[in-house]
Amino acid sequence: MKRHLICFCLASAITLSVTTVNAATDLDNVAELDLQKAQAIALADNPSLAAAAERVEQARQRIAQARSLYYPSVDAGGSVIHNTMSQNDAGLQSILAGGADVDRTTERYGVSLSASWLLFDGFSRKFTNLIAEYGQQESEQSKRDAQRLLLQSVAGSYYGAQLAKYNKTIAEADFSFNSKQAGEAQLSMDAGAGSLSAVLNFQVQMNNASTDILVAERDYDLALYGLAVLLGRESGEMPDGVRLAKVDMVAESQFFPLVVEHLLAVATKNRPDLLRQELSFQRAESSVGVKQAAYYPTLALQGGVDGTRSEDMGFEGDDFGSSIGVKLSYNLFRGQGDAAKIAEAQAVKREAARSLEQQRNTVQSEVRQAITKLEQARAQLKLQRASVKLVEQTRDLVEEGYKAGQESLARFNEVQRDLVRTQSRLALSLISLYNNRFALKTATGESLLP
Repeated sequence: MKRHLICFCLASAITLSVTTVNAATDLDNVAELDLQKAQAIALADNPSLAAAAERVEQARQRIAQARSLYYPSVDAGGSVIHNTMSQNDAGLQSILAGGADVDRTTERYGVSLSASWLLFDGFSRKFTNLIAEYGQQESEQSKRDAQRLLLQSVAGSYYGAQLAKYNKTIAEADFSFNSKQAGEAQLSMDAGAGSLSAVLNFQVQMNNASTDILVAERDYDLALYGLAVLLGRESGEMPDGVRLAKVDMVAESQFFPLVVEHLLAVATKNRPDLLRQELSFQRAESSVGVKQAAYYPTLALQGGVDGTRSEDMGFEGDDFGSSIGVKLSYNLFRGQGDAAKIAEAQAVKREAARSLEQQRNTVQSEVRQAITKLEQARAQLKLQRASVKLVEQTRDLVEEGYKAGQESLARFNEVQRDLVRTQSRLALSLISLYNNRFALKTATGESLLP
């Protein structure tokens, strides 16, 4: 079952990669940037993901190395040996030859071709291949987890910029309102019915709103700089003319049900870090099999052709010999080294099992926390939306009373500030809702699903 689950997740990763490549857009040609486009560009261009892809390729090549153990090994060799006999040996050889001259130098040439094929090694190759395959799948899941976290970072920066946009709009509305009041106060003063203090008061409120506009613009620029880095922009800034798509208000009818057990099951099936930990456990289990292979004999088929010739390299058929045989090797004693290696591998397996258990607990905790935060964000949005309506009504009533001379200027300022604060809280609640929605998708791994 686990292998089917892993294959499904790898297939999803491949699908996601294909979707990302198709969806990725050149940021310089984007006029309006929504979250989906931003995330697609980040997945295509972020340098950290490119590094993760290289780690996947490294693991894939380790599989090829492990598979090569099933193939025979063929080696070719050659040698040229030049010997010079010592003067004493040459004199002795000359005496034995009846005084004839002896050539003190000789040359000997050799060529060889050998082959060996491991027929059985106690299943060591089988488990070595499994280790490599699990390692490659772990790298795939590590890459997917990097994608998951990158998508969350992009969402955080994107929604941070959206909050700054909302705050700027609120500050601009505050400035416009106080500007209108300042104009009316100026007309009243010119007509002899108003006071200079009222005009100055509204001008101060305009300055305060201008400060809020500058702060919102700064926050917006900072959020865009962070977003540009995540999108892989070498310049570290967004292109001129790119605007963010508007984030709409969310109605209560758009709140989808939060079924805890269902979301926990989704996380168990989709979270790459949890799947990676399961693969790590299986890899540790295979390592035990590799170490236990030392208790089995090894059987290998060996053969070779060797040729030697003196004085020249003109090899002929008579210069060659051949050999073929089967070699059986079985270690009888190695100082308990094999037992210690197996015990070590079993300890690593137990550690991996504990780590897997801890990772499952961590994932469940993160999902439950994300659900709680989203529920709170929904409740806050509902309350702030109602509060804005109440404060708007209060401000309008106080404005009418102020113009009729029934409310003080201080009270008028107070209700306007209350409205600005409540509108800012509503904007924060809305962005928090969007952020926590995506955080729940990150916690369950659904953000990776195409």
